[in-house]
Amino acid sequence: MKKAEQPPRTAWATSEPLDATQVIKGIVAAVPAALAELGEEQRVGGTSSALPQAVRTAVIAEFRTRAQFVGRLCEIDALLHTQGVSTAVLDAMTEHLGQLQLRRVTDPEAQELFVVTEGQGEYFEILRPAYVDEATGKLALAGQLRRMAVAGNEADGAEAGK
Repeated sequence: MKKAEQPPRTAWATSEPLDATQVIKGIVAAVPAALAELGEEQRVGGTSSALPQAVRTAVIAEFRTRAQFVGRLCEIDALLHTQGVSTAVLDAMTEHLGQLQLRRVTDPEAQELFVVTEGQGEYFEILRPAYVDEATGKLALAGQLRRMAVAGNEADGAEAGK
C-alpha cells in the first residue's frame, strides 16, 4: 500500500483562517441578488428584516460555493491519487490543499472518514483518500477502503493499517 506524504498535523493546525476579505467580498457581491429575490413587499414595505435576511442568504450561498469548490478539488485530487501521477504533482496538490485548509487523510486508522467498499480480512487498503475541510471541521469527501486478508506491503516487511 502506498501512502502519500503529508505535512505534519501541526502544519494544518497553524494555518491561517479563511481569507475573511475574500469571503466578505463574495457575500457583499451576493447581497443585491439576495435582496432582489426577496418579495417586493419585504424590500419596500419598510420591513427591517429584509437586509438581514438578504445577508443571511448571501452568507449561506457563499459557503455553499466554497463547499462545492472544495468538493470538486477533493475529487480531482482523489483522481490524481488513483492515476498514480508524479510526486511533483502530488506535492503541488498537497501544498494547494493546505493553503485552502483541506487535509488529505491517507491513514486507514481514521476509519470514521472512510467507507469500506469491498473485500474481506483485517487489513485495509486505501482506494481513495478522505478529505477534511479544516476551516469548517467537516468531512469534505469520504475516502474508500478495501478489506484485505494480508497486509498490503507484507512482502516488503511493512504492515498496512490494521
